[in-house]
Amino acid sequence: MFKKLLPKEEKYFDDFKDMIGYIEEMADHTEKIFQFEEVQTHILKMKPLELRCDETAAKITKRLNKTYITPFDREDIFALIKRLDDISDMLLGATIRVETFHIEKKIDFADKLALIIRAQVKELGVAIQDLKIKRVNELKAVKDLEVEADKVYQQATKELFENEKDAIELIKKKEIIDLLERTSDRCQSTANVILSIFLKNT
Repeated sequence: MFKKLLPKEEKYFDDFKDMIGYIEEMADHTEKIFQFEEVQTHILKMKPLELRCDETAAKITKRLNKTYITPFDREDIFALIKRLDDISDMLLGATIRVETFHIEKKIDFADKLALIIRAQVKELGVAIQDLKIKRVNELKAVKDLEVEADKVYQQATKELFENEKDAIELIKKKEIIDLLERTSDRCQSTANVILSIFLKNT
């Protein structure tokens, strides 16, 4: 009976891998959407991926509530899945707004922010694999990319207020740019959680 309460660590790591895999797919679609490549096709693929993230997060939470032994502190597991779920929510939110706001052409700098986020998510995927094999990953690239995203965001905001004469369009574009910048920040926050796990368990 007691054996049933002892989960195999691989289950957690497999779920983390699945979750970041869905987010990587979402980041790929996000980049295409903000490059204005087959926008509707890519938007339609976002919600099912976000739902899979939600389902995986719920599965991990359910397992945590039923078991005693975890690969690392359960508080850290909760923090990690919450950050990952936030990234998926934000990516969906940014892309859905393209449709909701009837954006019909590229938003300056949005594609650059989406590209940065995609690179950050890829680095997070590598770090999650490194967690499983207990290889320390300092995730410096995620921080460097977040700094780059801040610079792009500042330039995007500056030029938006200088060049966009339609107040409604300015509000729409600013909201999307803001959300993409916050997504990059959340990638950095996720990196901090992963690094904390590394430091506690090495």
